[in-house]
Amino acid sequence: MKAALIGQNIGGSLTPDMHMAEAKAQGFNYAYQRFDTVTPPFNGMTLKEILQRAEAEGMVGVNVTHPFKADAAGLMHELSETTQTLGAVNTVLFENGRWIGHNTDYVGFRSALRREMPMASIAKVLLVGAGGAGGAVALALIDQGCGALCVTDLSRDRANALATRLKAARPRADIQVVRDIESADPSSLSGVVNATPVGMDAHPGMAFDPDQLSPACWVADIIYFPRQTELLKRAASRRLRIMDGSGMAIFQAAAAFHLLTGKAASPERMSEQFKHLVSLEREEMA
Repeated sequence: MKAALIGQNIGGSLTPDMHMAEAKAQGFNYAYQRFDTVTPPFNGMTLKEILQRAEAEGMVGVNVTHPFKADAAGLMHELSETTQTLGAVNTVLFENGRWIGHNTDYVGFRSALRREMPMASIAKVLLVGAGGAGGAVALALIDQGCGALCVTDLSRDRANALATRLKAARPRADIQVVRDIESADPSSLSGVVNATPVGMDAHPGMAFDPDQLSPACWVADIIYFPRQTELLKRAASRRLRIMDGSGMAIFQAAAAFHLLTGKAASPERMSEQFKHLVSLEREEMA
């Protein structure tokens, strides 16, 4: 059985190793590759061409990450219900010449939020980043009972488009598009989620300044490499409650594994493998 991850600058992704370790634990062969669009031959190919190549190589499907989730949705023959709402795909199944799009980021973030912050208030949450992963986070927050969701993005059009899709899918949800964190009245926020690539090794920095937040506010980052981003370090220094992106990565990987292989994954086992891989990365960097 074969699959792959398609994305940009994904050399540090732990997804392939988590998938293959889970398959080994279950006793079957599973080759999971990286198709990184910053390296040959993928840097000269369109997303459609990469998907066609993966299908031609006999893969059962692929995972899709930044910055191709929205583009992938437009290439599918069929979309799951959640993916139709979000307009973003992170898992593609190849079935009899048809491409079926799914999104496991939604269940990934919602599961992580339930496990890691069960008592945290979500009365008013600011989402920073309205891209493919941001949409999944937004829907997860709404379905988890978020009272008011504020959305901001460098592209106002993208933020408005996400708000429009979410309101159509969840008419009772209170969703507002704001210019920036200041416009959301940071002192009134229960939590803030960074769903932008700012903070990754290839995109250093912080998407917003947590110094503006009240002591009761929590901060989450969907980035998991590095696990402790500059944003989370700054928030922790102010004693704000934080959640890194590892939980979302583990739960979405488990859901994607199930879709691709047809076999249920163990989130606990994948979590242990994730911790092991992170420790190896730290040793290499030391």
